[in-house]
This record gives sequence, structure tokens and C-alpha cells, in this order.
Amino acid sequence: MTKIIKIGLIGAGRWGPNLIGSLRRIEGVEIKHVADQSKEAIQKIVKRFDCIIPHEDPQSLIGQNELDAVLIATPVETHFSLAKEVLNSGKNVFVEKPLCLSLKDAREIEKVANKFKRIVFTGHLLQYHNAFRELKQNIKLGKIGHLQVIKANRLNFGAVRKIESVLYDLASHDLSMILSIADKLPVKVDVNAVFKNSKTIPDYMNIILYFKKNLTAILNVDWISPYKEHRFSVFGSKGSLIFDDTENWKNKLIFNPSYLNKKNEVVYKPNVSILIQEEEPLKKEIESFLNCIQYGETPVTDIKEAINVQIVLNKIENKLIKKYG
Repeated sequence: MTKIIKIGLIGAGRWGPNLIGSLRRIEGVEIKHVADQSKEAIQKIVKRFDCIIPHEDPQSLIGQNELDAVLIATPVETHFSLAKEVLNSGKNVFVEKPLCLSLKDAREIEKVANKFKRIVFTGHLLQYHNAFRELKQNIKLGKIGHLQVIKANRLNFGAVRKIESVLYDLASHDLSMILSIADKLPVKVDVNAVFKNSKTIPDYMNIILYFKKNLTAILNVDWISPYKEHRFSVFGSKGSLIFDDTENWKNKLIFNPSYLNKKNEVVYKPNVSILIQEEEPLKKEIESFLNCIQYGETPVTDIKEAINVQIVLNKIENKLIKKYG
């Protein structure tokens, strides 16, 4: 990169330090301005990283004319208003997933971005993971034949949210990957949910997406699971590919050549590990954002991709309300 790209960050809490750490490992970028309404969070950032200019007010950071872009890593209910303010100030914006909590808000963000001709980059991190990229490449090369079923399990015993449900907190990543592979929106959705900590916010969801050409995607998300599972698999006529992000790099992507023959009998074959290059996905994601700013590239996870994810989130949420009230 020839030009120093100056970045600001709003949100110094749980994920913010990871973003700063990755930015500081990339040449040609400067991250100094950091905003958070929590004095404690800001103080921790100042102690951990040198040359930080702290802001308790996000608007103070957004008003810094030297900035080329702002990263937003705040609670999801603030994403819409902050993203609009950043775009209205003439800056590019990177928004952690999910982009926002409604399709209406997502379309409004798109409208403002188009008005000012600025980039909206959504943090669907796993699109930049080498294992997922290799999985997609193997599908394209026909390794598993005709694609039939996509399965995604994202289970953990994690933070129970008070505003967004497990749908917005956990399912966004997998919906982004599913749509990337299907390359179309589902024609129908079904949903089952369990409500343990709230009457209105589900803690576990089973989601089934039906696509044209007999493709089905099954997604399970759960934040009250006693064990952690981050597994994404695709089943085809010639075998399956399994991306397990909890495994070491040697076993993150597996090819299972077992398949069903014409008699619906399983033909068993041994699993094979697929070699992938070990790289930090977050760093790759941020590098992609910087390249989009520097060279005018279109992000893989641009506003159009984010809106497609939001459309499906909206379909699922409407189905959830219709079924459970």
C-alpha cells in the first residue's frame, strides 16, 4: 500500500482489542482514534496499546476529518445509527455482524452509502477464512458432485443477549456462508425454537432453508449448549466437505468421499484432510477492507451481501413470530 489509511474504531470492548491488534500488524494503516462510552473499556485500551487517542463520545471520533474509515464493533442495536453517521460524514464503514436488526434499516444504510459513494463492509468473518474459501473452491471443481444438503451447527455456552436473539448473534455467519454457496435466496424457511431465558428471545433455533434445484440448508444455533461446536458441512452426490473451526489447522477441512449410490446404499471411503494455508481470518478480512478503500475493489461482504443475509434473517424472524407469537 502506498497511502497510509487512517482508521478509527468505535467499540473498545470484547472484540475491539482484536481489531486493533490485527490492524497494527498490517503495514500502511494507522489506528489511533478509539471511542467507547465506557471509561473502563477506554482505559484498558490506552494501557494495552500505545499512541491511542481516546474518545468517550462516538460523534467526536466520527468528526475527525483525517480518518478514511471507521470500524464499528458496538452492540448491534447501535449499528444502524452509527453506520449512518459515519457514511454521512463521508467516510467508509466496516460494521461487525450483524449489520443491523431490520431489513428496513439495512436498506437505509445502503441508500446513504450509495448517496455518498462509500463502502459498507460487513464483518462476516468466515467468508475470509482459508478453510471456507478452499471448501467453496472444491465445490466449484466438482469434488463432491451435485450439491444436495448444507448443514451448519454453531453451538456454545456463551453470553445470553438481552436485545438480539441467538438468530442475530450466531446465525449471521452461517447464513452468509450458506448464501455464498447457494448463490440465491431460499424460497421457503421453517424454524423451531426453544425459549429458556426469555419469552420473546430464543436461546436455541433450528432453521431449515429450502432453495431451488432441491438444495436444503439446515442450521442449528444455540448459546446454552454444554459443549462448543462450530461445524459447517456440505453434502453432495460424490461425497462431503466438513469445515470444523474448532479443530487444528491440519484438520479444519476434511473431505469425506463416502456417498449414497443409486440404491441408496452408503459406499464408505476413508476421510482425507485437505491442506490449507494457516492464516488469521480477521487479519485477512481487514486487509480486504483496506484494499477496497485503496484500490476501489468491491468487498465480498459488501452492502448487497449484507442485505441478502438480512432478507433471510427477516424471513426467519417473521416465521418465528407467526409460529410462536
